[in-house]
Amino acid sequence: MQPRMNLAALSVIALVVACGDPQDRNAAQTDAPVAPSFSAQAPPNSFSTKCSFTTSSQLAGGYFTNNDTVKVVRTLIANMKTAGAGTAAAANIGFDVLSHVAANVAVDPDFTTGSTFVNEIIKCMFTDPNAWPASYTAPVPGPEDFTTALNATQNGAFGVRGGAADPTSAIVARLDAYSGVGPPTGSSWNAILAGNAIPRVLLYGRPSIAQPGIDPNTFYNWRVVARNTAFTPAVIVGVCIDPNTNAFGDQKAVVRKQDQVGVAFLPFADAAFLIPGTNCSGPLSLRQGFMGDIAQGIFNLGTSFLGPKPLSASRMMNPGGLAGATGGIHTDYGPDEVDSVFLSFVTQPHDAKACAAAVGSGCSGNQTVSPVKVLALWKGTPVGGVQVTVVPVNNNGTPAEMRGDSTLVTGEDGTVTYTNLGLTKPGGYALQTNAELVEQRSTQIVIPHVTSIKFNVRP
Repeated sequence: MQPRMNLAALSVIALVVACGDPQDRNAAQTDAPVAPSFSAQAPPNSFSTKCSFTTSSQLAGGYFTNNDTVKVVRTLIANMKTAGAGTAAAANIGFDVLSHVAANVAVDPDFTTGSTFVNEIIKCMFTDPNAWPASYTAPVPGPEDFTTALNATQNGAFGVRGGAADPTSAIVARLDAYSGVGPPTGSSWNAILAGNAIPRVLLYGRPSIAQPGIDPNTFYNWRVVARNTAFTPAVIVGVCIDPNTNAFGDQKAVVRKQDQVGVAFLPFADAAFLIPGTNCSGPLSLRQGFMGDIAQGIFNLGTSFLGPKPLSASRMMNPGGLAGATGGIHTDYGPDEVDSVFLSFVTQPHDAKACAAAVGSGCSGNQTVSPVKVLALWKGTPVGGVQVTVVPVNNNGTPAEMRGDSTLVTGEDGTVTYTNLGLTKPGGYALQTNAELVEQRSTQIVIPHVTSIKFNVRP
């Protein structure tokens, strides 16, 4: 591993249940996660998702303190109205409005009015419930609470990315940059958002709320609008914690993602935009003794910010971080320890005929033993970023050549599915796994081999 100790490394891991003393975090991993609520309190049945350009324009005058800014924003709102609520044009103009909000957080202190204003703009940007904040369609619907994100004195975050005039930098927590979100090294916001109908996004966040599995000192909650935004390749979310010497197993530390949907350990990635001790700070309780300030990566908000809508998994880089993807609803990211990874065959190989495909090609029809699915877990939680290779073994020690894609990397659900595997010679076989985390840190985390059931290949 090449030394890059001045770079911030990101790692993201799904759902964890332990809170309090980091040494006891793994013990509680079987607890059910509690989804923190971002929604503001509102009387039952009083919340409406109906767009009102009049209300939006009025709130602009109440939130922005600069008269010129008010005029600009009200003109943008008028243009949204002309385009029509919920249209792509209105959404894009709405992001321009939110950009003015982001640029004026420090000089517009009425974050309560600001939160109400942002909610009204979002209602006029999108009519698809999948794009709205989750609070809009919760069992008790209510507005999203943007007050921490817009409060200049709190460690929130609020920024728009992807537009021609939007900043190109990562978005970080306001006061200490403990956590941040940015494109992977070598990519850009424009590139990772290009697959969306409206290639722009609002990212906002705040320190996590204490709950089983989540320590508010080390976890940070990130969300996006539109909530169904997809990042391809995945976006990186990181935390400012030494990836090599820490309270989470040293080099066994990874980032966990936890929300109401589930928990996962996400793949490693390099978060070069966080350089601990230089442009970010970790929790005081974790900066003692040998606790250096090298950022440890969190997650990738990319090709999996939830299903087809990624924050997605990547790989562990120097000095070692984690990348993953999540949907942005009630999504907390923070460090945890993975000591071992245990594999299992969820879908076993089946009998097939000998495959006649050429080297480098896959098998199909009755010549494939696929589908074959393998799951990677640590204490019942999926582990992303595990590179799993399956190889054929048989009783006489002369296995046939394998055809198809036999090496895949687990995503945030901890699975890989082989779709075109086949063997070139008849006989009785089984498949055996050889696995490692994508980068060198795999030597610190044990991944035992597992073997499938036996199957037959016929002439």
